[in-house]
Amino acid sequence: MRKNSDKFSRQRGPQPFHNFTQTVRAYLGLTQDQLAMLMQVSRAAVSMDEYGTRALPWPQVQLLHALHQALPPGPAAALPVLLNLTASDRDDLDFRRQGLRLDLYPLRQKLARQQVQLAQARCWQQILPQLHTTFPTDNAHAHEWLDHFEKRAANTLRNQAGAPALLQVRLAAIEFEIAEITQQLGAVAGGGEIAAHDEVAVGRYGHGPHRT
Repeated sequence: MRKNSDKFSRQRGPQPFHNFTQTVRAYLGLTQDQLAMLMQVSRAAVSMDEYGTRALPWPQVQLLHALHQALPPGPAAALPVLLNLTASDRDDLDFRRQGLRLDLYPLRQKLARQQVQLAQARCWQQILPQLHTTFPTDNAHAHEWLDHFEKRAANTLRNQAGAPALLQVRLAAIEFEIAEITQQLGAVAGGGEIAAHDEVAVGRYGHGPHRT
C-alpha cells in the first residue's frame, strides 16, 4: 500500500478524481509519510483521512486547508467541512498554539547554525586555492590540514545545502498554523488583543503567512 502511495504522489500528479488530501499530496509530490511529518501526525492518520474512514484533527485540517489554498489553479477538490468550535476545541487549539510557539525558537537556532556552517564551507572553498599556493609545497603538515578542510567543506555543501530551505518551509508552516489558530480563536472571541499579540509574534521571523 505504501509503495503505491509513493508512486501516486510522485509520478502521476493531480487528477480530477483526487480528494482534498490527495490533491495536496499530488501537487507537492509528497508521500503520505512526508505529509504526515509536515503536519505532525502519523502516516495512518493521513491514510485514513484519504480513504474517508477517519478525519484529521482540527489543527491539521486547518493546515491542510492552508496548503490547498496555496496551490496553483487546477482540478477542484471539495473543501473539508470546518466545524464550529466548542470550548474544548478552543482549549485544544490554544494548547497547540503554545506548543508551536515553543517549537519555533530551537528551529530558528538550528537554521542559523546551518546557515553559518554553509557560509563557512563556501568561504573555505573560495580561499583554499590561494592557501595551497601560500604554504610551501614541502610543508606537508599544512597541506594535509588544508586537504582536510577542503573535504569537510565539500561534505558540508553536498550534504547540507538543502537543509536550510527545508527548515524554512517547516518554520513557515508552523507560523502559518499559529496565525490560523489565532484567527480562529480571535474570530470566536471577537478578535482584539489576542490576535494583535500574535501578529507581532509571527512577524518576528521576518514574514507572515501568505494569504490569498
